[in-house]
Amino acid sequence: MRFLRAVLSAVVATLPVLVVLLIPSLVRSDVDGGSAAGVGTAILNAAFIAAVILIPRVNGWLDPEVPDWTSTTAMAAAGRVWRSRIWLALLAVLALLAILAAGQTAAYLLSQSSPAVAEGALDYSRFVAQELVVYLLGYVLSLTTYVLLVRVLARRAE
Repeated sequence: MRFLRAVLSAVVATLPVLVVLLIPSLVRSDVDGGSAAGVGTAILNAAFIAAVILIPRVNGWLDPEVPDWTSTTAMAAAGRVWRSRIWLALLAVLALLAILAAGQTAAYLLSQSSPAVAEGALDYSRFVAQELVVYLLGYVLSLTTYVLLVRVLARRAE
């Protein structure tokens, strides 16, 4: 049950990422019309960094464990982990990045077998399939792993 609440926390924290991912001109430079892929990439990275920072608070709101992990104490608990157990916190970030890279790779492999842009036209259903793979396997699963690891580290840091 804790895993499902962590997944829900990651989905809530990364909703701005999903919005950016579903706008083709923000994430692809080969679509018809003007492309804002550079701006989209900056917005996407900023939204994901914000999600990484805010995921403990969102998880504390959706899956509280009184008094150590609530929406008001989760950020402080995560801060204590980063101050007292920096190497383990960095390993949690490394796990986050590895899972994010795996999600990106899975979406790339899907795009090779079923390209979203064929003969100069964008097939939005293929585009959405690729972006949902990136979102679910990359962003959501990586943040789920990160928040569960930080939560365990916060429990053991006290």
